[in-house]
Amino acid sequence: MKYYKLLYLYWVIPAYLLFLTVYQVTVYYALQDTYKNGESYTAEVVKMNIKQIASQTNGYIIIRFKTNDGEIIQQKLGMPVQLAGKLSDTQIIPVRYKKDNFEDIVMMPVYKDLKDMNLANAGMAFFGFLATGLLGFLVNRYVKKRTSGEDRNNLVIERVD
Repeated sequence: MKYYKLLYLYWVIPAYLLFLTVYQVTVYYALQDTYKNGESYTAEVVKMNIKQIASQTNGYIIIRFKTNDGEIIQQKLGMPVQLAGKLSDTQIIPVRYKKDNFEDIVMMPVYKDLKDMNLANAGMAFFGFLATGLLGFLVNRYVKKRTSGEDRNNLVIERVD
């Protein structure tokens, strides 16, 4: 029964959840860095769209602003519907911008909500990592139990004359 060894692929799930945790924490700290060390600008809203699909509601906003260097930045930022309500009626949004940062633009009206959402997502992913990691050790014990007894259970009949 060598197929039991395929259960080791279960470890892909905790590894992915650990990756999600690290990603969310990275975004959290990048948001804080841009907020604290970035330059302030006012951005105009070029387009805003909210998609409502049966079980999913999210959207995006396209903003444009000119930096002190004369560079025009136009970027499409995804956002959940909870944040879209705060930005739905505005045409000018105050932003913080830090070039070459992981999260280079932070919209000031939704900064606190975005930061809290990233922290909550990181917490949920970490809890999922711990739960699936614990379950992974049980899967390992099951696989070892099944594969270690393979050779002992084979019955060999030998004819002796």
